[in-house]
Amino acid sequence: TDLAEQVGAVAGQELSALGFNLYFGPSLDVLEEPSSTSIGDLGTRVFGGDPFWVGEMSRAYITGLHRGSNSRLTVIAKHFPGRGSSDRLPELEVATVRKSLEQLKQIELAPFFAVTGNAPEVPAAADGLLVSHLRIQGLYGNIRATTRPVSFDPQALSEFLKLPEISQWWVNGGLVVSDDLGSRAVRDFYISGGSFSARLVARDAFLAGNDIL
Repeated sequence: TDLAEQVGAVAGQELSALGFNLYFGPSLDVLEEPSSTSIGDLGTRVFGGDPFWVGEMSRAYITGLHRGSNSRLTVIAKHFPGRGSSDRLPELEVATVRKSLEQLKQIELAPFFAVTGNAPEVPAAADGLLVSHLRIQGLYGNIRATTRPVSFDPQALSEFLKLPEISQWWVNGGLVVSDDLGSRAVRDFYISGGSFSARLVARDAFLAGNDIL
């Protein structure tokens, strides 16, 4: 964790010196079963497969980013609510996580709790969460082609934001930021339902609860 904080501090200092004030990262995804042959494998983009240590490393790295930049860097942790066990790359197609909400709390969501409501101090807390285009089976039951991803579903997104570990962080100004709205996954999802309209996509993302697109 000390090394993670040092690396974050260097990144925060250098990015801030260049004038950057927004950082998309780190990735808080928990990779339970690494597979170098899988197209959906997150590999070295994540801190590992143990929810506790992903949370600890993320806290340290975010602390470094904030301290290195003198708190001039807004840190948006990703990919909420966790895509480590998704069945495909969300950039290419809307992916599904086939777990219950209780399972998500134990694994996928645990690192996000660590940097929101359970953050031990202000520098360790993320300023925002990047919402990935994921369908969560535990919320919907059967997943259909028309099932909206969390990023476009007000009811599903609010279920996560109302969790005790996140709700107070959110009320206190935590940002909710959409993932890439121009991705192939989003285009294909909307085209399958009729047509792709950038204005409709933006409207749906805002109505779902995203603060920034």
